[in-house]
Amino acid sequence: MADPAVADRDVAATRAELIAWLRSTTPETVVAETIERMRGGVDIDDLWAAGALTAAHHVSNQARNLLGFVSHAMIGCEDARQAAVGQPEHIQQLLLIQALAQVVVDLHDPCFSPYELLDVAGITEDTPQESIAQLRSDVRFGEWLRADHRLVGLERTVAREDLVDLLLDIGLEGMVTDDHTLITPALSLDMMELTGWDAGFPMLRGTLRYSCTFPRDFGPYDRATALVERYELQAGIAATGFQADLAATLRRELLDAEPAERPRIVAEALATRGASADTAMAALSLAACDMYLQVDPVPHDDFDAVSREVAPIHIGTSMNILRASLDRMSPRTAVQAVLVGAGLLERGPSVLSEEFAFVPFVASRAYPYAEDVEALRSDPAEQLLKQLDESLLAHDARTSTAIVAAYAHGGGAPEPMIAALTAMACTDDGTLMHNVKHLHAMVEEFRACTDDDRWNFLIAAAKWVSWYAGKDTATYERASRLLGAAQPA
Repeated sequence: MADPAVADRDVAATRAELIAWLRSTTPETVVAETIERMRGGVDIDDLWAAGALTAAHHVSNQARNLLGFVSHAMIGCEDARQAAVGQPEHIQQLLLIQALAQVVVDLHDPCFSPYELLDVAGITEDTPQESIAQLRSDVRFGEWLRADHRLVGLERTVAREDLVDLLLDIGLEGMVTDDHTLITPALSLDMMELTGWDAGFPMLRGTLRYSCTFPRDFGPYDRATALVERYELQAGIAATGFQADLAATLRRELLDAEPAERPRIVAEALATRGASADTAMAALSLAACDMYLQVDPVPHDDFDAVSREVAPIHIGTSMNILRASLDRMSPRTAVQAVLVGAGLLERGPSVLSEEFAFVPFVASRAYPYAEDVEALRSDPAEQLLKQLDESLLAHDARTSTAIVAAYAHGGGAPEPMIAALTAMACTDDGTLMHNVKHLHAMVEEFRACTDDDRWNFLIAAAKWVSWYAGKDTATYERASRLLGAAQPA
């Protein structure tokens, strides 16, 4: 019988070698070298883990200003890994190559490197409660290095599930400003399925540092805290299960309400109407998707439109990560998470001006347009999927969203549509893994949803992918050529 300790040492040695390779390769050579390792029998899980751990230890992800240029390489590995599940082998390989290429690109970017996450001894107060209070104060003040010391100290003194809950709660504080404050710890915890806790803990240190290093609006979190107390929800949400009718009713109420009333409506539904967390999150996620479909894309040729087009879709990604994190949270933190989700609906999609300033959300005509859908209703599913590739590459949001709607109306199976969108997401690089990240979130929400409007999530995915598809394809083209994979028409 194999010795588990020896096996663990072998895995650690393999991953250390892969980390050294990623640090030594270049953006020009990483594609070919990744393919060489895959064909040489390197376990794909070791490659995923090595990518995330390389980014955690050697790529700086400390934002310097609101909407600052930050790295997505570490969480991009986990987003791509999850998006790869169930996809054909060549799509899985393309997702891995794009993720590792992003890590290497960031290793050569002067904004992120050279960097090294050094070990720290850790500090503690007289009690864990005092350490936690000081840590939370340090995060709010932006004392990123001292907060890191405190986190390392707490990792030795509190139960693991309590530490996870603390980090997720801290992530909730800033996510209405930037959802990466929750996405990053949540996806790091997912990656620990491959790395284990000890090897993966540095990823969590990086997530805390991130939350310390840019201006966050704490107002939505603090208002959620006040609602928890007002409606006496400190012990958690009593109801369990999913209430489809209540979710549908709550969704309509939220969309019809004044933005500032939305958090209160959700708190009241939890406290007096018997809504469960799953029910509230279903309503919030569908309403967020409705709102995103009411945002017109930034014209593709606008100056620096990449950064401004990224912003609105984050409302959907935020809802996805909130829902996915509930099972890791304490009852009290889960209530806070749902109410922070309601705070996201108060803000609406992150619409930015040309100066990258937040502007109030004003609904435009919702995609898809009825006349566009009607014109496609008679087209067979196979033809619609082919047309989808063409419209996505043409950055045509109207046609792309109408195709998905017509496909759904015609009874098309979802998996071919998801596969087509995923294959197109693989085409683009140089976008910090945003294409894969947001597609994955919408696919997860589609799969979790039981409402008749669940196809709205794939319509939103098509709207998103239509902006980025084929934008920058150097890595994709090199990988496709070497893999022998067919490229989209």
